[in-house]
Amino acid sequence: MDTVTLWLLFFAVGLGTFLVRVSFIELHGATRELLDRSKDILMLLPPAILAALCIPAILFTRPATEYQLDTAQVMAALVCILIAKFSRSVFWPVVGGMICLWLLRWLQ
Repeated sequence: MDTVTLWLLFFAVGLGTFLVRVSFIELHGATRELLDRSKDILMLLPPAILAALCIPAILFTRPATEYQLDTAQVMAALVCILIAKFSRSVFWPVVGGMICLWLLRWLQ
């Protein structure tokens, strides 16, 4: 596949995704009512996506077929969760979790 075909494919997929989302909003009509009703659900979306991305990487550390817990990763994840609970920020849990992971790996 050449570069031009690949870029045309990216553009077509992006345009298709955009049209699907716009059609949902336009066909539904009143977007303000829709946003007011779904605000509580949308607030839960970022933590759910973050958990879906992070938990498999923490639990499946070696091959993707069996659980092989790395205690350093699990402890760093718990530290990250605690910092996130109290800081209400994105930056500090990431920094705290990485520092904890690096310290635990250094101590092993």
